[in-house]
Amino acid sequence: MNIFDIIIPVLFILITLKELRYMKTLIIPTRKGYGEIITVSFSIIIFIWIMYSYANTWIHYVMTILGIFMFLSSWLKQGISSKGFISMYKYKKIILWNEIEKVMVISSKDIKVKLFGGFMEQTFHFKNSDYNKVINILEENLPRKAELQTQLLISK
Repeated sequence: MNIFDIIIPVLFILITLKELRYMKTLIIPTRKGYGEIITVSFSIIIFIWIMYSYANTWIHYVMTILGIFMFLSSWLKQGISSKGFISMYKYKKIILWNEIEKVMVISSKDIKVKLFGGFMEQTFHFKNSDYNKVINILEENLPRKAELQTQLLISK
């Protein structure tokens, strides 16, 4: 057993704990669609198949299980917090309120919130039942210079 057999699982645990801390701060989590759920489930099945096929030692099993938890916690942490929008992207985990220049809220079968600013455009999906909460949070927290547009799309 070498030092990396200890360091890598500890790093996986620390990253997972950080993601879970983000989840605790969520006011409104994003809606997870069937396509996302199927894709994540399929990815986990692939991780388990790789582990079953290629794992040689107990550390391979531990790292796969920790990797799956890290992947799931990273996916589940998306939504709105008091600091801003929490995203899954590694380069910009939290989009602070003052970084947002424009927000487009599109309501159809679900609520689609598109964010624009000095970061890559990001889209978040929320449940229709959360529409008033999303709008209230945006109106309270967006800076005055930010533009808020709302659209109602009627789907047939």
